[in-house]
Amino acid sequence: MTDDETRRRATRRGPAAGSNERVKDRDPLGRMALFSDSEPDLPPEQHLFVECSACLKETPVHPLDLVKAAFPMSIHLPGLRRYHSFMRCPACGRRTWVRVVYRS
Repeated sequence: MTDDETRRRATRRGPAAGSNERVKDRDPLGRMALFSDSEPDLPPEQHLFVECSACLKETPVHPLDLVKAAFPMSIHLPGLRRYHSFMRCPACGRRTWVRVVYRS
């Protein structure tokens, strides 16, 4: 058998047993670990919190989510009550008195 025939047979069978072509898709600790960020991207800090009078949970909310929770009906009595807004709680989903707090 000549060298050309051996090469043709090897290419028909596929890559050699010690070849890295089989594990090309899997790279758990290789190049991806070297060139990727060491820290994952963290979500932006939330400064608005909603505290519910029913479930007593304090939930960070985005300003747009706060507007969505206030519709279709909400009542706001600032300064008169500890929980000054009657709207849907983002934590438990009930319509109850909540307090919206801004923290920097």
